[in-house]
This record gives sequence, structure tokens and C-alpha cells, in this order.
Amino acid sequence: MPDDVRSRFAPVAANYARATFHTSSERLREVLDLARPQPTDLALDVATGTGNTALALAPFVSRVVGVDLTREMLDQAVRVTAERSIANADWVLGDACKLPFADESFDVYTVRAAPHHFHNFDAFLSEALRVLKPGRHAAFVDCAPPPEARDLMHDVEVRRDPSHVRSLTVPEWTERLESAGFEVEVAQSRELDWDFDDWMGNMAVPPGLAAQLAEVIEAAEGDARRQLHPVRRDGKLWHAYWHCLIRARKPE
Repeated sequence: MPDDVRSRFAPVAANYARATFHTSSERLREVLDLARPQPTDLALDVATGTGNTALALAPFVSRVVGVDLTREMLDQAVRVTAERSIANADWVLGDACKLPFADESFDVYTVRAAPHHFHNFDAFLSEALRVLKPGRHAAFVDCAPPPEARDLMHDVEVRRDPSHVRSLTVPEWTERLESAGFEVEVAQSRELDWDFDDWMGNMAVPPGLAAQLAEVIEAAEGDARRQLHPVRRDGKLWHAYWHCLIRARKPE
């Protein structure tokens, strides 16, 4: 539910303005490569959080709109926008599953590291298709582990952040997008070496709970363990983490 997301992210909004994954120039370049923004485009970044993706788009489009459920997250986006003297970004309070925009309003649609929070996934995809202009592209980036690791990590995800709903695999993403009416042009998985402590810190997970969740990952067996390959380096836990990188087109 939207209130679940707001209650979880409002207190930690400042963390996401500086989070390693969310602010990484390499990770942001992935979105730009998928979205293919043009100088005359009006872009929409959904579940923008503190605006990292929207602000990465800003130099390459005419204007970008970032929409998010959580006022505190948008407050951080406004602050960063002012600090960087960016003049072509707007911030709107709104729900990815019920966007406050007219049909076919945007040339580019992006969403990153958020759909696993959406309770009505079909409505989210329907809204993405609705607001995008025919013939234009949407970029979808979200956590997308292989099935065995996903089943084990689901418990970790929900205990870390109760607003987590479910991570889809890349084939599941493709099926859902095509059912919604998109033409999927690129759909791949990308694995990262994941800093467990940094991940816990983003959501301010208490140390005791973080230790329990680390135990779950380190106790993984079989295919899940082979996929996660957890390891301690200088006492810190690292493990695999995956995202889908998807470009989809709205038919003309």
C-alpha cells in the first residue's frame, strides 16, 4: 500500500540522496543507455525517490518530471536540484499506479529500483504505457534475482523493508510487459558484487536484525548459495545482487 512505502522511506530519505547504488554514475549510465533520451524530449521518472535518475536525465532532455509517493524524498530532490543549479526538473507527488498526467504526455519513461514495492503491478505497467507517446521507449531497472536466490532473498528483503512486495525474474518481467502492450527490445540481467552493510544502512536496519539477515544469506545452500556466493572480506559480507535492464517500446 502507498502508506507502507511512505512510512518506510520518509525517515531515511536523506540516505537515498547519497546511497552508493542510487547515485553511482555507472548505474545511472545504464538507465540513459536504455532510455535513449533526445534533446527535445519530455521525460518522466517514476518513483524517483531523491531524484537521482531524473537528474541524470536532465542534461539530455528538454525537461524531466520526477514523481514519487513520499514528500520527504522529493524534498531531498528539490535540495539537490538547487545545489546543482538544474533548471529543467520538476517534482510531483504521485503514485506510479495512478499517475497524475494525461495520456501520451511523455517521450521517455524511466523507473529504477522501485517496482518491487508496487502492490498493483499491472496498474503500474498500464499507467506507464498510457502516459508514454506511441513509438517511444520506457526503461525499467529493478532487482531481478534468479528464482532460487529470489526465494531465499525474499525473506531478507521483507524483513529489511516491509514495503517490499516481490522481485520478478527477467522472463517474468518480459511476460508482464508484453501482456501490458509493450514491445520488449532489450531484457537482460546484470549481477553486482553487493555490499550487504551498505544495503542495510540505506534503510537504517538495526544492527541486531542486520546480523540475523546476514546469517540467512550466509546459510544459503544449493543453487541459491551458488548464485549468491556470499563471502566475508575484512569482516564485511558481500554477495551477488541482480537487476533487470529492460528497454520496451510503446507501439505506434
